[in-house]
Amino acid sequence: MRRQVPLALCFIFGLVMMLAEFSPHPVSQGIRKEIIDWSLIIWPFALVLAVASLVHTHWIRIRRRAEYWQYSYLVFIGMIVMVVIGIPFGKRHPAFVWMFENVQVPMDATMFSLLAFIIASAAYRAFRARTFEASLLLAAALIVMIGNVPVGDFIWNKLIPFGDDLPSTARQWILDNPNLSSRRGIILGISLGVISQSIRIILGIERSYLGGGD
Repeated sequence: MRRQVPLALCFIFGLVMMLAEFSPHPVSQGIRKEIIDWSLIIWPFALVLAVASLVHTHWIRIRRRAEYWQYSYLVFIGMIVMVVIGIPFGKRHPAFVWMFENVQVPMDATMFSLLAFIIASAAYRAFRARTFEASLLLAAALIVMIGNVPVGDFIWNKLIPFGDDLPSTARQWILDNPNLSSRRGIILGISLGVISQSIRIILGIERSYLGGGD
């Protein structure tokens, strides 16, 4: 029963939502709205489970003295302070706003700045012109970068006496034709993958969300 009931609920609600998306009938749309309202009610309970899982994970790290376990204390301190200030006083309290603007926002900016270095490293590995395809990728990337920054137009206009708008025109052509075609192909492939995975979950073939691989 621990597996049959979740599988049956997943099948029923998945089938109902799928049919409601393609049926404009008021009954199906009413059922769809009711399910969405119930999902909004369930969401806070899922948040409680997520917080409990986070606390359990970091508590285990502290008990086992895992690598960088000291930072788990910072997680608990930050969570407790934000909850103690945010719940009774609200999100507009000066202390809550200060914590958000001076702690969370800088940490988010730090994470995104690290992501920039990762992207630069990946671009360096991808743009090494060892094959014909890599050479095309490198040339297209250079044209797009030159056309995107003002210094690119400045350098182009100083070195080449004709075709002032050539970098911008070439950049826009690359973005509107080969890049857009590739993006649509990738999005189409992702959509087919999502549809396939959704059908597997609805039919009970994929059961990893139940906590097991069978």
